[in-house]
Amino acid sequence: MKNKWEDVYKKEYGSVWYPMDGIIRFASRYLKRRIGIDRYETKAEKKRVLDLGCGNGNHLIFFAGQGYDVSGLDISSEAIEIARAWLDKNSLKADLKVGDIEKLPYPDDTFDVVISHGVFDHIPSSKAKKAIEEVHRVCKSGAYICITFRSTDDCEFGRGEEVDKNTYILSEGYEKGIVQHFYNIEDINDLLKKFKIFDIEEYEEKFPKKFSIDKAYLQSSKGQRTFINLSEKPDMIKYSRWYVAGEK
Repeated sequence: MKNKWEDVYKKEYGSVWYPMDGIIRFASRYLKRRIGIDRYETKAEKKRVLDLGCGNGNHLIFFAGQGYDVSGLDISSEAIEIARAWLDKNSLKADLKVGDIEKLPYPDDTFDVVISHGVFDHIPSSKAKKAIEEVHRVCKSGAYICITFRSTDDCEFGRGEEVDKNTYILSEGYEKGIVQHFYNIEDINDLLKKFKIFDIEEYEEKFPKKFSIDKAYLQSSKGQRTFINLSEKPDMIKYSRWYVAGEK
């Protein structure tokens, strides 16, 4: 799996250069809300933030830019090097490590906030449970988490070779060969049972069926355009993801 992700980042498929809307909403609702150019309304006094599966650093840049003490961990050394260069370019700092989420390289009770976007989608349920145990261990008492999960309501649910419950090996697209796991509300409740959930939303995007699920990559990286006849009702497909916030 590590080699698969190294390949994704070397080919620049996995590079995301903007924070996800759901992570921004979480930060604004529960941590601090920007009310001016350099003014914030603080919602909770939190200092240390861990981005679990930080990729090339889009959320590290977001939180470090607001003055948080940030750490980032990713299985891909290529992603970590990109993140390090990006932080340096912006004169920002973060503690970056290459590692596995089943064995986090941090002491107990280290972080005030742990975020993780698009990571638990790509690991089997057995690994996800071990990872959440580790998240719980490194969180301080009262720490917040914000974790996202691909939903079983997603139109791509069932794509690829089934290897476990709601779990598939992708057979096409830029994530070919990578595990894709989908979650329903019962799965999330079971996985996060040691945390007190205080916010959950299922975020959906719909787009014409003529696009593949790799629409964002194809549009931005290859500049492909497909004209749509709006005189006919388009046949829509759906991308669906859970955003879950909780407290230890």
